[in-house]
Amino acid sequence: MKRIYIFDVDNTLRSSKQQKILPQTIKLIKKLAQNKNYILGIATGRGPAKIDVIDEIEQYFTFKILVNGAVILKDNKLFYDFPIDFEDLKYIVNDTMKKGLSLGMVGYDEEAVTVFDEHVSYAMKGYTDKLPKIDPNFYLNNKIYQLWLFNKEQTILDEIVKAYPKFKTYYWHYGGVDLVYPEVSKETAVKKIKDMYPDYELICIGDGHNDFGMLRLADIGIIMNNSRWINDIKDECKYIAPHIENDALYDFFESNKLL
Repeated sequence: MKRIYIFDVDNTLRSSKQQKILPQTIKLIKKLAQNKNYILGIATGRGPAKIDVIDEIEQYFTFKILVNGAVILKDNKLFYDFPIDFEDLKYIVNDTMKKGLSLGMVGYDEEAVTVFDEHVSYAMKGYTDKLPKIDPNFYLNNKIYQLWLFNKEQTILDEIVKAYPKFKTYYWHYGGVDLVYPEVSKETAVKKIKDMYPDYELICIGDGHNDFGMLRLADIGIIMNNSRWINDIKDECKYIAPHIENDALYDFFESNKLL
């Protein structure tokens, strides 16, 4: 059987709590990569500057869907991109600065925030050791593919994002939210790949709110048991995978004949 496997990164491939990829996950990816009829990909909200967290298994992925689908790499070469329009960037940067809010900007090689405050520190905890630089003018000289907004309080964050209806939101597990154009998603990016291989079975696995579309698109959708939103999607998925901290992903794939 020919298959495409698309994996989310944070809390699917990599434990944010332990800040590493666990042994069974490494074993699984290496095993899948041995089959010439399988194509492997990742789909993440991370930008190119922050996928070094999967360096030990990065070589096994043909496709890398980054910044929630705004960038697609094939064999580490740019295959597709969809940056945010300059005028939209200018508006939201100026507006958030007037309101005293920190805004994050995801470029291709770097990331920046307009201000680094307690809300940024809280949201970034566990995701990376490489913090964004502070540069409110970052958008002037870089393509920006995704924006971030931050607040420790979910209810306040919900109110903040209402001011920017032009963007679609994907919430982090805590403290932050991604802003992208409605046309941008992991789902639309995965569909571009699937269209290239129409006779392949599509298997997608993830834990986040931004994974829902690709899980629904997949022939076999798999939600991680550690998902904050599991009750919203589990009935639409074929399987529920073990909690990431159980380190049982290889056994799960093997027992369900997904290898």
